[in-house]
Amino acid sequence: MDRIPSSVEVAVRSAGKNRLPYAGELPDIYRRARRRRTRRRAAVAFTAVAVAAGLVGGGLAVRQQRPDIQPAVAVTPTGPAQRLILTMASGAFTTAQQTDPIQLRGDLAVGELTPEGKIVPHPVSGTDDTSKAILLPDGRMVSLGPVAGREMLLSVEQPGGDLVQRDIQQDHEPVALVAATGTTAYLWRPPGLVEHDLAGGLERLVIQSMSDPPSRTLPALDGSDVVGDRLVTAESPRSCRPLLLDLRSLSALRELPVTGLGCRKVIGLRLSPSTGRVAVAYQKKGAVRVAVLSTEDGTILADRPAATADGAAGQVIVDMAWLDERNVRAVAVPSAPGAHLLKPITIAT
Repeated sequence: MDRIPSSVEVAVRSAGKNRLPYAGELPDIYRRARRRRTRRRAAVAFTAVAVAAGLVGGGLAVRQQRPDIQPAVAVTPTGPAQRLILTMASGAFTTAQQTDPIQLRGDLAVGELTPEGKIVPHPVSGTDDTSKAILLPDGRMVSLGPVAGREMLLSVEQPGGDLVQRDIQQDHEPVALVAATGTTAYLWRPPGLVEHDLAGGLERLVIQSMSDPPSRTLPALDGSDVVGDRLVTAESPRSCRPLLLDLRSLSALRELPVTGLGCRKVIGLRLSPSTGRVAVAYQKKGAVRVAVLSTEDGTILADRPAATADGAAGQVIVDMAWLDERNVRAVAVPSAPGAHLLKPITIAT
C-alpha cells in the first residue's frame, strides 16, 4: 500500500495547526469590534481627564461644537437615488396627495411611494407571496417569495413584463433578501451573507455566521442593509448599537449607536448611496423615530418622529429610501390590514 512520505505528513499537519481562522465569521467580527471599542473608551477617558485637568482649572468652559451642516442637495431630474417600496404594506392606502385608495398585497402588488406622494402599485408575478421587493434605478424589480410552500423564487422582472425566476431554496432552509444591485442580490442564509449573481445564479459567501452546533436559522438581526462594499447590521438583542462593516477587508469599521436617543430596538436601516450616512428607524417609549447618523464618526445629524404614541407606535414598519446623499424619506406603515393614511416625512441633513 502506498504511504504518504513522513516529511509531507509532518508539513501538512503543521500547516493545519497554524491555519488562520476565516476572517469573515460574524462572531469574530463583533469580538474585534468590541475589543477596539474598549481600547477607544480607555483612550477617550484618559484624554477627557487630561483635558478637564488642563482646562477646568483655568476657568474655561469646554463645549463640543457640532460641524456645520451643508445645504441639502436638490433631487436630480433623473429621479430619486433610491426608490421607496412599501414591501409589507397590506390593505388600502392613501396619502395627502392621493385620496383614492390603492389596494396593496390583495392582488400581490407592492407599492412604491413616489417623491410627489403618490402610491404606484407594482404587480408581482409567479409567486404566492412576497417577502421583499426592490426596485432598481433601471426599472427592474427584484423580489423574493414562495410558491406553493415548496420553492422560494428570486424574481427579476423587466419594466416591460419579461420575468426571470430561479428557485434559490436550499434544503428547506430559510433565506432573506437584503439588497440588490444591477448584477447582484444579497441574501441572508443560515451560513451568513451571500452574493447571488442575478445572471447565472452563482453564489459567494461574503460573511460567515458561525454557530456551534451549526444552525439552520438566519442570523439574529433586527435590521441590515448593503450598499457597495459596506454592510450595516443591527444584531439582536443589542440592535441599538448598529455595526458598520467593510465587505472587502471583512472587518468592523465602527459602531453607530443610538442608545443616547432612548432607543429600545432598531427596526430598520438604510445606507445612503455613497454610504456616508445611515438612516436608523428605532423604537423608543411611546414612539417610533428615524435618526440619521454619519458613518464616518457616528455623529447624529438628525432625529425625527415617524409614528406617535397613539397605541400603534409599536405596530408599524418604517420604510426608508434616500432621495440623494443628504435627504432621506421615511414612512411608517401600519402592519395591520385595513385602510390607512400614509404620512411620509423627508429628513434633510
